[in-house]
Amino acid sequence: MIKCKTFEDVKAVYGEENLIKLVNIKQIVMYAKMNCQPVWIDEGFDGKLVAYYVRSETDMAWKYWKSHKPEPASIDMRRDENE
Repeated sequence: MIKCKTFEDVKAVYGEENLIKLVNIKQIVMYAKMNCQPVWIDEGFDGKLVAYYVRSETDMAWKYWKSHKPEPASIDMRRDENE
């Protein structure tokens, strides 16, 4: 992995078309568990984590994510009848 000091360096080294941007923290964590590391991390809108990966290094992680991604948590909006 090449260490870059700016995002412009990252785009110059890897090519902007070869980068993918992830903002879903669960997906970022799953990629990390699969030893797929971002080439750049930044802070996005509203302080959210943004991670950039080289597309060719994420093929297996992407296939696994598509078949195993967690379902959105269902929220039970009903109140306890004793309240």
